[in-house]
Amino acid sequence: MNATSMRHRRSAFVVGGVGAALVISLAGAGANLASAATTPAPTSCPTEEGVTPTSIKLGFFSPRTGPAAANFSGGEEAARLRVAQENAKGGVFGRKIELVGFDDQSNAAIQVSQATKALQNDHVFGIIMTSATDAAFPAFKSANVPVTGFNAIAMSTDRNAFSATGPNSTGVVNTAILERLKAGGATNVALIAHNSPSAASGMQNTSKILGPSGTGLKQALLILDEPQGAHDATSTALRVKNAGADGVYMSMFTDGVVSIVQAMNQQGVKPKAVLGTGVIDPAVISKAGNALEGMIGATYGTVPAGVPGRPGVRTYVNGMKAAGINPYQATAPVAFAATDLMMKGLKLAGPCPTRQKFIDALRKVTNYDAGGLIPEKISFTPGLTPNGNPVKCSWFVTVKNGQAVPDAKATCGVLVNTTTGQVVG
Repeated sequence: MNATSMRHRRSAFVVGGVGAALVISLAGAGANLASAATTPAPTSCPTEEGVTPTSIKLGFFSPRTGPAAANFSGGEEAARLRVAQENAKGGVFGRKIELVGFDDQSNAAIQVSQATKALQNDHVFGIIMTSATDAAFPAFKSANVPVTGFNAIAMSTDRNAFSATGPNSTGVVNTAILERLKAGGATNVALIAHNSPSAASGMQNTSKILGPSGTGLKQALLILDEPQGAHDATSTALRVKNAGADGVYMSMFTDGVVSIVQAMNQQGVKPKAVLGTGVIDPAVISKAGNALEGMIGATYGTVPAGVPGRPGVRTYVNGMKAAGINPYQATAPVAFAATDLMMKGLKLAGPCPTRQKFIDALRKVTNYDAGGLIPEKISFTPGLTPNGNPVKCSWFVTVKNGQAVPDAKATCGVLVNTTTGQVVG
């Protein structure tokens, strides 16, 4: 048995032994649905890809290798943890869940190739995806394959695709990040995104609504092509300094954010508020020394570990720690939530699941939050996008004395139309 298989078996064993502390709260599922999901599957169901009387096969897409690998580390382990929790309770309607991992290397061509393998060779029922690449969505849509994940534009347009953290829209932007920068003292901000389509598009849209947002913030600088991953960011730090920015917002992989903050420190650039996505892991903070002190960190849409009173957060953190996996990694909680959403869709699809039943049923859900692991309720019914409304609230942390300390509550903004500048939600 190889090391990966041994790790997965160990995770399943440990999770199964933790008991009630690992039982996830599935928002809106209801007691009857939860209990019915553990009953034996009928033997007379119509044939469906990836479904047998005893199992359901799913695929998990993420960059295990390549330039984005460090940022997405822990995602597949978190997904396998959530699957192990469900299997420890008997599976979904008596069917055990099988998860097959696919490494897309954050490369569009490789992701498309892996999608072909997943659908034609492995015959998966559905896909869970946490990736910076979205090239495979047309193939998934064509085959009507259910996809759960986060942060892909297709999750606001494709009926088969569901974002566990709310749909990401090119036409509507949430001002929560701007509100948090303003609360930190910023007035004139530098907006920096790495050179992936999703990050660049999102930051471009933030730039469009900066004036109409009502926050009073001004734009000092806009960079949409920062290199991905760790790099020499001296020139970027100097651009921030020369622009007179007193606030910085970075939509990048975590190691890229750290590179820029370290370069700003070296160049004597001291903005009043610096906010970077993914800066939540104590290991990352410690490795950076004092460079990240005072910085505002943002999750990828989940409530930070350490926030009390939320069953979904407690379930995730306790389960990861029991399985010997770091719960503070940037992408891991989103992968856990996306897998939880897949479990919810399978339960709603009933004892004879089909892809179409899954999609139709999950499209009616209006109150998903993974037991509180997401800051607000997510609706998958039509709204500001065909697949629902983007979220208005984000939960941040601040680096204090080398620790990521969660804010007392989520920061909520408004939704602004990027074309008209009007507040729409």
